[in-house]
Amino acid sequence: MAISLEQIVKIAGLAGEIMLKNGAETYRVEETMMHMAKACGAAKVESFVIPTGLFLTVYDSSGNLLTSMWRVRARTINLDRIAKVNELSRRLVAQRIDYQGAYSILEHIGRERTGFSLFPSMLAAGVVGGTTAIIQNANSAEVLGAFGAALTVRFIAHIVSRRHGVQFTFEFLGGMAAALIGSGLDNALPYLNRDAVIIGGIMPLVPGVAITNAIRDVIAGDLLSGLSRGMEAALTATAVAMGVVIGLAVHFVR
Repeated sequence: MAISLEQIVKIAGLAGEIMLKNGAETYRVEETMMHMAKACGAAKVESFVIPTGLFLTVYDSSGNLLTSMWRVRARTINLDRIAKVNELSRRLVAQRIDYQGAYSILEHIGRERTGFSLFPSMLAAGVVGGTTAIIQNANSAEVLGAFGAALTVRFIAHIVSRRHGVQFTFEFLGGMAAALIGSGLDNALPYLNRDAVIIGGIMPLVPGVAITNAIRDVIAGDLLSGLSRGMEAALTATAVAMGVVIGLAVHFVR
């Protein structure tokens, strides 16, 4: 059964939207849409992706074309979904799955609840913070302090996200909480190095994936997307730094 241009745009656009929402690089989104559209019968594909939206034009063998646009407002980092869409794309290109089956799986990927619940994610954040303190030659008290600070930061991020707060808010509050915890422990235990606690506490907020994607986009020639992602990472770092500075200022005023 022939697949219409509308169906081709629908499946390729949904795949690109899922990948872009979950932190995929610009070139990866464009290539995945192109491969899926051609696997469904498109004669030519043109795509343009930026961090906040994507455009897709597909042509058939008669020269007819269809263009569509998707606006992406909410973005996160979920490598599991990206990997699933990539695997589905390979299966479709290799003709190991038909259009209907591929589209149903894409809809499921877009709806499914992935990731960890609150407690495991808080525990993982604590491990990241504690490990960072160990790298700084911290003693056991400082490692435990960093563990608790990072755990608290993750809890704050969860609460703010659940209340539909902007990303800047929990990054700012997380940096402030880490600074207050580090300063408080420094008062209670004079031999404790508060810097190790604060650095470990803010480590879960560091935009490592965003910075990596920004550099990869620039290298791949997607300058607009690279600069946008780089600015987003810079704003994240600024929010965290402001939170830490204000937290330390509040501590010293007290």
